[in-house]
Amino acid sequence: MRIAVSGTHFIGKSTLIDDFLKIHPEYKHEIEPYHDHTTELSLEPSLESLCEQLDGSIELINKHSNTQNIIFDRCPVDFLAYAMCISEQEESDINDTEIADRFADIKTALNNVDLIVFLPISKENDIIYTEENPAYRKLADKCFKKLYRDEVCDIFPGYNHPRIIEVVGERAARVKIVESYLVK
Repeated sequence: MRIAVSGTHFIGKSTLIDDFLKIHPEYKHEIEPYHDHTTELSLEPSLESLCEQLDGSIELINKHSNTQNIIFDRCPVDFLAYAMCISEQEESDINDTEIADRFADIKTALNNVDLIVFLPISKENDIIYTEENPAYRKLADKCFKKLYRDEVCDIFPGYNHPRIIEVVGERAARVKIVESYLVK
């Protein structure tokens, strides 16, 4: 199964992946694309750096289109959500940015993922974090929710693939929820 863990920064994606891999060492882990790029990144990246990371995420997922038992830290939806933050802060439409030119590529890449595990901001998440800009983090989460819940952009293949689940709660419970969706 090809799994992507998605959500805003400081939500526990890496923690969930680490906990999952302890129980499922047969899975390969692919780290988020920003670790492989040279563009200077911050908690509020530029549209240019997001495009670079989005392209890296699309490329990485497509490279593993036939790989089984892989878990990705982030997926193209993450970079689209952060691009939406930028467009909302600038009071522009995401469809008027260069990100929109990549919607077809995003859809193709997402077709190579079986399960997206979305971690929304929730009172049930027990991840402790230090936030430099909580308003930006909440805006990012709002954009993630628009993409996953409201499907505001035409990026998901139309036949319920990949499956998208929202996971909240304490660490062990989150892993159990993900395990319940594994194809045996």
